[in-house]
Parts: sequence; structure tokens; C-alpha cells
Amino acid sequence: MKIKGLTAGLTFIILMIGGIAISVAAGYWATESSKEPVRYETGDFAGEYNPADIRGSYSFEDIENAFAIPVDTLAAAFGLSSEENPVAIQIKLFEDTFGIIDGMEIGTDSMRYFVSLYKGLPYTPEVTTALPRPAIAILRKEGALTEEELAIAEERAVTLDDYMGETVLTETEDHDETELAEVKGKTTFADLYDWGLTVEQVETVLQMAAGPRTQTVRDFCTENQIEFSTVKEPLQELLDSM
Repeated sequence: MKIKGLTAGLTFIILMIGGIAISVAAGYWATESSKEPVRYETGDFAGEYNPADIRGSYSFEDIENAFAIPVDTLAAAFGLSSEENPVAIQIKLFEDTFGIIDGMEIGTDSMRYFVSLYKGLPYTPEVTTALPRPAIAILRKEGALTEEELAIAEERAVTLDDYMGETVLTETEDHDETELAEVKGKTTFADLYDWGLTVEQVETVLQMAAGPRTQTVRDFCTENQIEFSTVKEPLQELLDSM
């Protein structure tokens, strides 16, 4: 009887291990949660990733991998360009970081909505879902929106200044709010957008198309033979008036 019991036990273990091996080979066994959103099953977008399945545990890097939106663009859209390691920022931290702004909320659904607008994918956000103003500026310049769609998105725009919560997404050096909104030699175009200026405002001051988001305004002026001070002062005036 002992031999039969031992044999039965060994048989069970062998079958269990074999079942796991088959599942792994077939792709059904996973030790970690998937960071790959579901795809649209029908319609014009069948086969493409559905932003409605973006979860709070997703990082900016996960979003980039799934939807081909650069991490730098995501960070700029949500006012986080200064973060030292934006690829690791998780979407679920938005709610604690930004909180409720003017009755609207920047949370996981904000990322879903932004991705859908940027990629031109269908998605209906929640009534209280907000978008940061820098995100609107990016959508105006880089997104696949009509003027009507952009106008609808702008109705959900909120300003991030003075609404940052106590949660720190990644460790960064503390800065004074006045310093953050001061145009200096190291100020990039992304900084200007993060502080609330639109692409149109910046380009009106420059009287030409703005440079890449990561380029400093000073370097742009040097390349285009523009006196930096003639650009710095009106940009600062725009920021001070906000």
C-alpha cells in the first residue's frame, strides 16, 4: 500500500510539472501580471492596443512600449519633465500627486484619454477626467486631432501650478515655484509648455516654429541668430501674467 501511495504521489507531481511545462510552452502560464493592454477586436482599429485597458500599475515605459509614445512626451504632457527617472513613473500615483483640480481629476483615466487623443483611437473618458494644459499643447502640435476634437479636449484642461500634492513620484531636488517659472539659459521648450504656455504663444514670440522639446531656448536662439534677451523677456511676461 505504501508503494502504491508513493507511486500515486510521484505520478501527481509529474503530471503537475508536465502541465505547467505545457502551459509555459503554449503561453498560458505567467508569473507576472501582463503590461500589455488588450487589443480592439472589431472595427477599424481591430488589432491595435486599446487605451481603455491602461492600468494604474503601468509605467511611462509600459505606455511607450505599447503605444509608441515617447516617455519624454508623456512626462512633458503631465508636467513631469524634471523627474530624474520618468520611465519608472507609475500612472496610479497621479491621483495622490495632483489630486482634484477645479472639480476635475488627473488620474489613470487621464492617461487613457491622452493616449487615445494622441494616437487617434476611440475612447470615452469619465465625466470628471481632466488633462493638464501641457498635454493640450502637445496634442495641438503632435496629435491627430481635428479642431473640433481639440476644442472638446480643451474643455477638460486644468493648470498644474499650485496643485501638486505631497507625493513625490521620483526623488528630485526641491525647487522654488518662482525659480521653476523663470526663463533662464537652461530653460527648455518642454519647460515652457509644462509651465502652461501654448505652442502658439511661444511661436508668436519667436516669430517662427519652435525647436524640439528637449532643446533649450538659448541654444535655439543661437542657432537662429536671435538675441536671447529679446525672446526671454516677452516669454517671462507671458508666464508672469498666468
